[in-house]
Amino acid sequence: MFKVGVCSSSIFFRQAIAGLLAGRDVMEFETIHDARHAAAAYRCVQLIVHETDLLSETGDESKFNDDNVRIIVISPRFSQANLVKLIDRGIRGYQPETVSSSVLEATLQLVALGEIALPSVLAEHLAGIPRDIALVPLSAKELVVMRCLARGFGNKEISRSVGIAEATTKVHVKAIMRKLGVSNRTQAAVWAVRNGLDQSFYTNR
Repeated sequence: MFKVGVCSSSIFFRQAIAGLLAGRDVMEFETIHDARHAAAAYRCVQLIVHETDLLSETGDESKFNDDNVRIIVISPRFSQANLVKLIDRGIRGYQPETVSSSVLEATLQLVALGEIALPSVLAEHLAGIPRDIALVPLSAKELVVMRCLARGFGNKEISRSVGIAEATTKVHVKAIMRKLGVSNRTQAAVWAVRNGLDQSFYTNR
């Protein structure tokens, strides 16, 4: 039987999650190090962590695929780049801060069964996205814009980073979406992250 823990430097967050899981005995931790130490005693812990705490405490190359600690991330806002990275590093669940108590309970149950639990809205972002960068004829400038999309930049941020007008950025983004066959910039950003375009960001002025 999995013990359930919540980890955050924020007392408010820990108490809010404990309140959503009122029927459970929820352990509270300030750091992931403390949670891992507790897991040694309890053998298996499902750990609910705020995304900000997780990313700030661990570092870019950390892996979270410890069988004794199954991590479920609560995110303040959806970030396709962060989600893909966190899944690659072994998290077992991901939900927005607006998650209901019933959905959070269902997430815990799925993770306990060895599944990965993600929000249902993610399906519309992933549908129909091509996987191979070699199959998409992007120009050099479009690739630079794609790297910005992978980092979650808006049009104004892309324009400043690449050194082009915002109207030109919009043209590039529309062209990218057309070539990828996707319907929104979130799908394009997921494609960019999957193809490693967030790994070596640069600008081409």
